[in-house]
Amino acid sequence: MSQTPKPPRSAPSSAPAPAPRRPSRRRLEEEQRQRLIIIATASALAIALIAIVSGVIYEQLWIPSRPVAQVGATTLTRSDYWRERRLAYAREIYQNFQLLDLFGASSPQLAQQFQGRSIVIDQQIRALRRAEIEERIVSEWIDRQIKQRAAADFGITINDDAVKQEAVADLAFIFIPPPPEPTPTPDPNVTPEPTIDPAATATPEPTATPSPTPGGPTPTREPSPTLAPTFTPVPTPLPAEAQVQFDQIIDEIYRRYELELIVTETSPELSKDEFREALLSQYRERLLNDEIQARLVPEESFTASTEVERVQARQILIAVNPPAEATAEQIEAAFAAALPAAQDIVAQLRAGADFATLAAERSDDIGSRDNGGDIGSFDRNGFADNGATYPPELVEAAFSLPVNQISDPIRTQFGWHILEVTRQTIPSKEDQLQRARTEAFDRWIAEQRAAADIRRFPEPTPTPTPFPTEPAPTIVPTYLPGPPTPIPTPTLEPTIEVTPEPTPTATVTP
Repeated sequence: MSQTPKPPRSAPSSAPAPAPRRPSRRRLEEEQRQRLIIIATASALAIALIAIVSGVIYEQLWIPSRPVAQVGATTLTRSDYWRERRLAYAREIYQNFQLLDLFGASSPQLAQQFQGRSIVIDQQIRALRRAEIEERIVSEWIDRQIKQRAAADFGITINDDAVKQEAVADLAFIFIPPPPEPTPTPDPNVTPEPTIDPAATATPEPTATPSPTPGGPTPTREPSPTLAPTFTPVPTPLPAEAQVQFDQIIDEIYRRYELELIVTETSPELSKDEFREALLSQYRERLLNDEIQARLVPEESFTASTEVERVQARQILIAVNPPAEATAEQIEAAFAAALPAAQDIVAQLRAGADFATLAAERSDDIGSRDNGGDIGSFDRNGFADNGATYPPELVEAAFSLPVNQISDPIRTQFGWHILEVTRQTIPSKEDQLQRARTEAFDRWIAEQRAAADIRRFPEPTPTPTPFPTEPAPTIVPTYLPGPPTPIPTPTLEPTIEVTPEPTPTATVTP
């Protein structure tokens, strides 16, 4: 068998492989430019991301953690301050509602000051992080820390039940409407009488032409003055009832808050829980203040004073008005000349003459003579409840005079006064005790502040001491002889309204 011959092997090629083609210079430059763009873009993105992260950390972590004040080991951070300020805004809102309920109906002008305040406060809350620190909020926080520390020292404990009972007793009559009166159930055995409309059965009388009123038209009666609202004390509810009513008060406050914000079409900035916390903290601090005051001035060790604090009096003034250029001798002569008239009035009054009648006839004090000589009540400094300040000679005589006794003529810069004290005021023991406790508490909190380790951040810059100057002159009060003379109210011309004659309407029949 014949074999197929194999093809001869080809000899390995000895030709060299072609060398790789080198990129052109332009391509190298383009690739380098692209790499630089990518690096620059990545670097810019990294820097922007770092800036964003740094800004978030600065705004959300660093600034909120910055201290504002410190009492001992307790620190008020910026975040804590914002929370305190929000609670203060919540208190301002529901206190506006209180004032609106108490005085809005009797004073429309006053009501305008409190209506819609929630809208303004919500705008202030939105700008709270950018607003400056309010010293009042920080000061209140410092005092609260001092009082809470004192509560532990005094052994005072304020529980939530007592706080809610106090709040409900104070606010229920405003924020919890009274339940509707029950409708009486008709007696099925009694047949109700038909209701007769008197207007339907009455025979109309012919309208008579009014005859002229003798002496002119009858004057319109002036409206009665609006009385200040009176409050009926609400008994303190039991803890379980107070819990339910406290929740009702919070719901009502928040309902009114949302109603005022409807016109803005924005979401409320404050939550219902913040109103709850604001109310609880307010009344907890009130109870704590009461407890500390009771520790500072115990009732069993307090002795009430019997000293008169205010008097009410009436006077007749014989004025002495020497000329401005008068000498001392001329002034004395003027007072001596007027003294007999004053002594004559004293004699008549002590003989039984009517004080108001003599005041109207003889007194030169136009501010009191038409009011029976009454100059109102005033304290030992001469400050009267009508805005006047009485001269010290008059005040000294009034406080040394028994009630319903006619004084001798009293000399002041205005002339001779004949005085009668009609009432003396000695505060009750309860009022004196409360005032003593308030004054002791104010002194105590000032002492605690001075002794406490209090720091502010940043530390307040001390006020530079001004260059010493001449001391300011002592201001001498302007004394008045009696009540300020009221400025007469101008009488307005009556406004006559003219009703136009009706225009006759022609009826056209088609």
